[in-house]
Amino acid sequence: MNLIMLRNLILLLAFLFLSLTSVAKDDPVLMRVGGCNVSLSEFEHYLRTTGKKVEDRHVLRILARSFADIKLKVQAAEAVGLDTMRSFRDEQEAYRAHLAQRWLTDSVALNQALHYRYNRLLRQGTRVQVQQLFRKLPQNVTATALRRAIVQMDSLYGALQQLGPDAFDDFVSRYSDDKSVRWVRRLEETAEFSDSVFALKPGMWSRPFFTPRGLHIVRVLQREEVPPFEVVRDSLLHAYPQCVIGAARVMAERLKSKDCRAVDKVSLSDAYVRKILFAEYARLEQAYPEFRLAVQAHREEALALAITRLEAGRGQYVGEDVLRRYFDHHRSHYHWDTPRYRGIVLRCSSRRVAKRVRKMLKHLPSEDWLNAIRLLFNNGSQQVQAEQGTFAPGDNAWVDERVFGLIKAPEVPGFEHVVLVGRKLKGPDDYREVRPVLLADYYAAREARWLDKLRASGKVEINQEVLKTVNNRRTNR
Repeated sequence: MNLIMLRNLILLLAFLFLSLTSVAKDDPVLMRVGGCNVSLSEFEHYLRTTGKKVEDRHVLRILARSFADIKLKVQAAEAVGLDTMRSFRDEQEAYRAHLAQRWLTDSVALNQALHYRYNRLLRQGTRVQVQQLFRKLPQNVTATALRRAIVQMDSLYGALQQLGPDAFDDFVSRYSDDKSVRWVRRLEETAEFSDSVFALKPGMWSRPFFTPRGLHIVRVLQREEVPPFEVVRDSLLHAYPQCVIGAARVMAERLKSKDCRAVDKVSLSDAYVRKILFAEYARLEQAYPEFRLAVQAHREEALALAITRLEAGRGQYVGEDVLRRYFDHHRSHYHWDTPRYRGIVLRCSSRRVAKRVRKMLKHLPSEDWLNAIRLLFNNGSQQVQAEQGTFAPGDNAWVDERVFGLIKAPEVPGFEHVVLVGRKLKGPDDYREVRPVLLADYYAAREARWLDKLRASGKVEINQEVLKTVNNRRTNR
C-alpha cells in the first residue's frame, strides 16, 4: 500500500470515527435491557407517539420503566420465534410499504392533487336521497291531460298532508311513473328540481312542481353534506391512486436532481421513476431516522402484544375454585361506593300469605326461594310477586323506601302487603357478584407476575442523567 493510499485510508477512518462519535453524542444510550442498548431517540419517539407531555420527573421514570417492559416483552417474543413467523413478517412489510408513501411522495404535490379532487366534490355539493310521486308529461300534452294530472297531484298532496309519511310509499307504488329511490346532487338536476328539493330536510316532501320531464312531488329521505377534507383524505387516496403516482414522480424528479450520476438526457419514464423510488425505498431507514424509529416501534409493539396474548392464552380457562380463592384473598379490594341490599322483595295478596311466605323462606337456601314461591304460592293463581337480587339505591322502590329511606314506594292493587327478607351490605360476599371484574383483575395479576419474571431474568439499567435531558431535547427541537 503506497503512502497516498494509506493517508486516504487514515483520513477516511478518522472521518467515520468522528461521525459515529457525533451520532453517539446526539443520541446517547438511555438504558440497557437484557444486555441490549436502547437509545434515547427510541424513548423520545415512544413519548411522541403516546402524546404524553411529561414535566414531572417521577412520571418520566415510570414511563421509562414501562418502555423497558416493552423491550423485555420483545426479547421474550424473539426468544420463542414470533418475529420469524411468515404472517408477522408480511404484516410488518405491509406496514413499512404503507408508511413509506410519506417519504416517497412529494407532500406539497400530493396535497395539491387531493385538494383538486376534494374541490370537485365541493362543487358537486350536498347530495340527497329522494323518492317521488311523478307523472311523466309528453311534450305535446293536451290541455285536458295536463289539467287531469294537476288535479291528481294536488289531490295526492292533500291526502299526504292528512295521512302523513306512512302513505308516501303506498302512493308511489300505486300512482308514480318513477318508483326508484336514488341519490342526486344539485348539478345533476334541473334548476326547478334543485330549488324545490335541496331546501327540504329529511322526511319532508315538496309541493307539486313542474320540470321539463313532468310533474313531481319529491320526498327527501336522507341528506349528506360534504365532509371536511381531513375526514375524506384517506378515502381520496384510495379512490385516486394517480394522485400518489403524480406526487411520486415529483419526488423522483427531486431525487434525480440530487443524484450527481444522473444525466440530464435521461427521460423520466416510468421505468426510471421506479428505479429511483425503489433505490430510495431500500435506504429509507438509513436516510430518515424518524422512519426507522416508526418501523421499529411498530415491530416492537406488535411483538409485545403477541407475546402478551400468547402468555394469556396459556391459562385461558380459570376454574371457579381459583376465582373463589382469589376473591377470598383480595376481598377488601371489592367494595361498593354506596351500600347494597341483598335479598328478596315480596308483594303479597294478603297479610296471611305474607306471614306464610316469610316463614317458609327462613328454612330454605336463598337460591331456592323463587322456585319455592312459584310452586307453593303461584301455582294456578298468583299470590306473591317476588323480585330477588342485590339492589343498589334506585333499583327497587320498596328497597329505596324501607332500607335506604329515599322515596315513598307506590301501592300495587291486589298486592298491598310488602315483605323484605335480606340484609344490607357494604360489599359483595360472593365472588359471583363481581365475576367480570374479578376475572379481569385475575388476568392482570397473572400478567404482572409474568412481567416480574421477565424483569428478574433480564436486567434493566436506566441512565438517570440521560433521562433528565428528555424534556430539554424535546423543547430544543
